[in-house]
Amino acid sequence: MLPVKLTLEGIYSYRERQTIDFTRLTEARLFGIFGPVGSGKSTILEAMIYAIYGTIDRLNNDVKYNVMNLQSDRLFVDFEFRAGEDGRLYRATVECRRSKKRFADVSSPKYLYHVWEGDEWLPCTREEVVGAIGLTAQNFKRVVIIPQGKFQEFLMLRDKERTDMMMELFGELRRYDLGGRVAYLEGETTRRVIDLRGQLTGLGEVDRERLAERKQRYVALQEEIAGVKKEIHEGQEQVERGKKVKQLTDERVARQEEERKLLEQREAMAGLQARVDEYERCLQQFQQPLSRHDETGRRLAESVRVLSGYREQLTAKQVELTRFSGQFSQLKQAYEGRDVLKERAGHLERLLHLRAISKERDELKERHRKGEEIVVATRREIEVLQEQLREQKERLEQLNQSIPDMKMLSDIREWYNIQQHIREELTRWQEELAGVNKEIAREEGEVRMVQEQYPAFGALQAMTREALQEACRERQEQLAATVKEIREEWLHLSTRQRLVDFARELSEGEPCPLCGALSHPAPLHATEVEGELKEKADRVAGLEEEGKVLERMVSRLTVIGERLRSAGERKEQITRQQDVARERLREHLTRFTWEGFTPDNMQRLTDEMNRVALLNKEKLDGETVRGNTEKSIEQKRVNLEKYVARLDEISREIVQRDSQVGLLREQQAGFDEKEYEGVPNMEIGKELDECRQRFEQVGRDYQRDAARLQVIEADFRRWEGSVEEKSKEVIRLQQELEEEVQELSRLLKDSTYPDLAAVREVLAGKLDLPGVRGEINRYREQVHAVQVRKAELEVLLAGVSYNEEEHVALCQRVEAALVREREMLAEQGALGNQIKDMETRVAVREKIGQELEGLESRLMNLQMLKGLFRGNDFVKFVSSIYLQNLCNAANERFYRMTRQRLKLELSEENDFVVRDFMNEGRVRSARTLSGGQVFQASLSLALALTDNIRHLTGSSQNFFFLDEGFGSLDRESLSVVFETLKSLRAENRVVGLISHVEEMQQEVPACLFVENTVERGSVVIKDKN
Repeated sequence: MLPVKLTLEGIYSYRERQTIDFTRLTEARLFGIFGPVGSGKSTILEAMIYAIYGTIDRLNNDVKYNVMNLQSDRLFVDFEFRAGEDGRLYRATVECRRSKKRFADVSSPKYLYHVWEGDEWLPCTREEVVGAIGLTAQNFKRVVIIPQGKFQEFLMLRDKERTDMMMELFGELRRYDLGGRVAYLEGETTRRVIDLRGQLTGLGEVDRERLAERKQRYVALQEEIAGVKKEIHEGQEQVERGKKVKQLTDERVARQEEERKLLEQREAMAGLQARVDEYERCLQQFQQPLSRHDETGRRLAESVRVLSGYREQLTAKQVELTRFSGQFSQLKQAYEGRDVLKERAGHLERLLHLRAISKERDELKERHRKGEEIVVATRREIEVLQEQLREQKERLEQLNQSIPDMKMLSDIREWYNIQQHIREELTRWQEELAGVNKEIAREEGEVRMVQEQYPAFGALQAMTREALQEACRERQEQLAATVKEIREEWLHLSTRQRLVDFARELSEGEPCPLCGALSHPAPLHATEVEGELKEKADRVAGLEEEGKVLERMVSRLTVIGERLRSAGERKEQITRQQDVARERLREHLTRFTWEGFTPDNMQRLTDEMNRVALLNKEKLDGETVRGNTEKSIEQKRVNLEKYVARLDEISREIVQRDSQVGLLREQQAGFDEKEYEGVPNMEIGKELDECRQRFEQVGRDYQRDAARLQVIEADFRRWEGSVEEKSKEVIRLQQELEEEVQELSRLLKDSTYPDLAAVREVLAGKLDLPGVRGEINRYREQVHAVQVRKAELEVLLAGVSYNEEEHVALCQRVEAALVREREMLAEQGALGNQIKDMETRVAVREKIGQELEGLESRLMNLQMLKGLFRGNDFVKFVSSIYLQNLCNAANERFYRMTRQRLKLELSEENDFVVRDFMNEGRVRSARTLSGGQVFQASLSLALALTDNIRHLTGSSQNFFFLDEGFGSLDRESLSVVFETLKSLRAENRVVGLISHVEEMQQEVPACLFVENTVERGSVVIKDKN
C-alpha cells in the first residue's frame, strides 16, 4: 500500500479541512510528520485506518461521537492510495454529521469505496479494498501503518497470539489445522458405516436357485412368444387380403352408379356449350366499339355542363373587378398624404419624454438628500457593533480558560470503556460456560435414556457412558457365545430328525438310501423334535435382534462420547479465557491513577463531561453570537459602500437628465408647446396614439387592397382561360362521337343482329366464361376417369370372389392369438422385473460389502489421525517453520544493523530470543534488548513480514508508516535508529515517521509540520523538501 492523498475534517483536533499530498513525500523515500505533543500527528494514521477498516483502537463504544471534533458538525476523511499487484488507485471515504437539535447525536458513518478505472472513479466494496491490501486491520497496524505502542508488538507476542497472527497473515497455515476436519470425517464415516449395515439388513438374502428357475422360465416364454407372433403375422396377412378384395368389389359398384349419373347430364352440357360460343362471338365484335361510344357520350355531356358554369363565374369576376378598381383609386390618394400624421406624432412623443425626464430629475435630487442621511446613520451603527464584538471576544477567552483538560477526561472515559468491555467479556464467557455445562448435562441425560432403552440395563443404577458402553460390548460377546451354542444344538437336532425321517421310509426288501442294505432288522425310533427345532430357531432370531439393538446403542454412545469430549475441550478453553480476562481486569485496575475519581463510579466523570458539554455549548453559542456580530458589521460596511456608491451614481444621473432636457428642447424647434400647457399627459398620449393609429391604418388598408386587387385580376384571367379551353374540348368530343356512331352502323350491317338493342341484350347476360368452361371440362374429365377406373377394377377382380363368413372367422382367430401374446408378454415382463430386482440386490449387496470393508478400514485410520491432530500442535509446528523463515529474513538486516553482534533466533516455545556474539554467542530473551536494539529487531521483523505479504499479494508498493515513541530513546539509540532508517533508502523503500523530537527534523529530507491552534484546531502549516 502506498498513500497518495489524505483529506481530514472534523476528526479529533482537526476542525477545518486539511489536505496532505503524499506524492512529493514518498518520492523522497524517507519523510516525517513533526509537531508538538497533542498537535494531531497520530490522527493522520488513525484517519487512514478508520477510512479503510472503520475501526479505531482507542475507542470501543460510540466511536462516531468520540472521534468527531466537539466544535465541528461534520466528520470527513478522504484517503487515496495505491495497492494490489498492479498498483491500482483506490479511494476510501467516511463521513458522518452531528444532529442540529441534539449535540450528542451523531449520524452513523457512511463509508464509500472506489477504484480508478480509465478516467473515472468506479464504486467497489470494502472487501475488494481489503483484498487488494491483503491484511486485516490488526495485522495492517503491525506491518504497514504502525501506530504508537504497536511497533514492538510482534516481537513481544506470546506463542498463541503470534500463531494466531501468522494464521491470519498466511492463510495457507489454515490448511494444517486438521483436527476439526478429521473429527468431522470420523463422524461422517461412522454414520456411513451404520447406514451401510442397515442397508444390508434391509436388502435381505437372495435365493440363487429361485433366480436360476426364473431365468429358465423366461427363456421358455421367449420361444413361445416367437411362435405366437409368427401365427399372428400369417393370419394378419390373410385378413388384409380379404379386406382388399371387399374394398375393390364395393368400389366397382360405386363407379357403375357414378357413370350412370354422369351420362344423364350429357344434353344439358351440350346446350351450355352453344350459349358460350354465341356470347364469345358478340363479345369479340361489339364490346369495345360500344363501350367507346357510351364513354364519349358521357364525357361530352359533362363538358357541356362544366362550360356553362365557367361562363357564369367569368361574368361575376368581371363585375367585381370593375367595382373594386374605383374604391382603390380613392385609398391611394389618402396613402400618399399620410406623412403629416407621422411628423405630428414625433413632436407629441418628445413632449411627453421631456416631461418624464424633468420629473425623474426632481425625484433623483430628493433621493440624494435622503441617502446622505442614511450614510451618517449607518456609520454610527457600525461603531456600536464594534464595541459589542470586543466584549463578546473577552467573554469567549474567559470560557476557553475555564474548560477542563479534555485529554485527561478522554483518557478516564477510555479507561472506563475498557473496564466495561472486560467485564462484558467475563459475563459472555460465564454465559458460554453455562451453555457448555447444559450441553454436557444434556448428553449425560441422553446416556441415561440409552441405558433405559435396554431392559437388562434399565433397572440398574445410572451408569457412566464408558461403563455403559463396556457393558454393551460384554453383553454382545455373551449373545454371540449363546447363539453359537444354540446353533450347534439346532444342527444336532436337525440331523437326528432327518435320520428318523429316513427310518420311517424304510421297507423290507428295498435298499436303504444311506447304506444300501435290503434288510432292516432294527430301524431307529425317536420322538419328534420339530417343536424343539422351531424353538431353537426363534431363540436365535431373538438373540440376533437383541444384538442389533446393542450395536445401535454402542454406535449412539460413541457419538455421545465424541460430543462430550468436544464439550469438555470447549469448557477448558472457556475457563482459560476467563482466567485471562480476570488477569486483564486486575492489571487494568492498577492503571487507575486519577485523583478525584474512583474506579467503580463514573458519576464524577459524567458530571465533568456534562459540565464540559455545557461550557462548550455556551462557547459555541458565544461564537455563534460573535459570528453574527461580525457578519452584521461586515454587512453594515458592505451596505455603507453600496450607499456611497449609489449617491455618486444618483449625482451622475442628475447631470445626465439635465443634458437630455436641453437636447429635447432643441429637437422641438418649430413646435408650439404653449398650445399644450395645462393639458394632462394622458390627453397628449391619446392624441399621440390616434396619430400613430391613423398613420398605420392607412398603410395597412393600402397594402391590403393592393393585394386584393391583384388577386381579383388573377382570378378573372384564370376563368377567362378556363372558358376558352373547355369550349375547344366540347368541339373535339362532338367529332369523336360522330365517328363512333358510323363505326357501329357498319358492324351491324355485317352481323346477324337487327339493331344495337339486340347486341346489348346478349352482352347483358355476362357469362363467367372461365367458370363455365371449367365446369364443362370437369364434366368431361369425370366421365373419362370413371370409365377408366371401372375398366381397371374389372381387370383386378377377374377370377376373384369375396366370402364374408370365412373372413370374419379368420379375424377372430387372429384376435385370440393376440390375447395369448399379451398374456405371455405380461408374464415375461413380471419375470424380467423379478430377475432384475434379484440381480440388482445381489450386485448392491456385493457393492455395499466392498464399501463397508473400505469404510471400516478408513474409520480405524481416522481414529488414529484424530489422536495425532488433537489440539493445535501440528499448526504450531508448521507455524514455527514460517517463523524461522521470517527470523532468517529479518537477520539479514538485524545482524548487519548491530554490526554482527546480535542475531534473532526461535526458542523451542516459539518465542524470539537473541544470540549475543559479544558474550560468547550465548542466548538471552529478546526482552533484554535496549531501546535502540528493540527498535532494530522490531524493524527487521516488520520489514521481513512486509516482504512476505507483498510477495503473497503481488503488490509492488514497498512502504510502511511508523508512529513510535522516539522521544523515549537516548541520543545513542536515536542515532542507531537513524542509521537504520537511512539504510532502507538504499533498498528502494518508502518510510514515513511521526515524532515530536526536533533533532529528527534535521535528518529527514522531506517533512510536514502540524500545529494545534486555539482558533482553527490542528493545521498542516508547512511542508519542506
